[in-house]
Amino acid sequence: SGLNNLSSAMESTTSGKKRTSVEINAVKIEDKSDRDSFSQKRPKAVETNSTTVSSDTTASMAKPTHVRALHILRKHKDSKRPSSWRVPKITISHDQAREELQGLLEILQEEAHDMGSLKATFEELAKEESDCSSAKRGGDLGVFGRGKMRPEFEHAAFALDVGQLSGLVDTSSGVHIILRTE
Repeated sequence: SGLNNLSSAMESTTSGKKRTSVEINAVKIEDKSDRDSFSQKRPKAVETNSTTVSSDTTASMAKPTHVRALHILRKHKDSKRPSSWRVPKITISHDQAREELQGLLEILQEEAHDMGSLKATFEELAKEESDCSSAKRGGDLGVFGRGKMRPEFEHAAFALDVGQLSGLVDTSSGVHIILRTE
């Protein structure tokens, strides 16, 4: 048994200056099998945020094939398409986009203790602040599988637990905050 801090980082080479970091909360993994008796083995269990699930379901938790996520996108002048429903011609820098989203992330982190409140606040902010057309749906991207999103975005979304909020994620589309909902 032990406590492992998992984190990963990925570099985006779109502008040569972008970096994506994803941090995953600590996960406690315990081996609850009875090693002294082969006839009465109990399954291994994984504890995450005080929830224990049997090893039969951990394979699907570790590598989900589909997720559902909300996101807030802030485009910048070096984005793939520097325009949006909010701003016809986006002129802010990458650093300015990150600063603006950092402010939104701080608001969202204050709500992180309650998934209902976090989701409602996220949807409200997405409707007002996101440069993505999903803003009209509160940032909801629906259910998507692997290979459907930009690699950096996919990596971040699939690394999150349900109800977990990402940090800032850079892609060629801009800077994102992601909330995994399923």
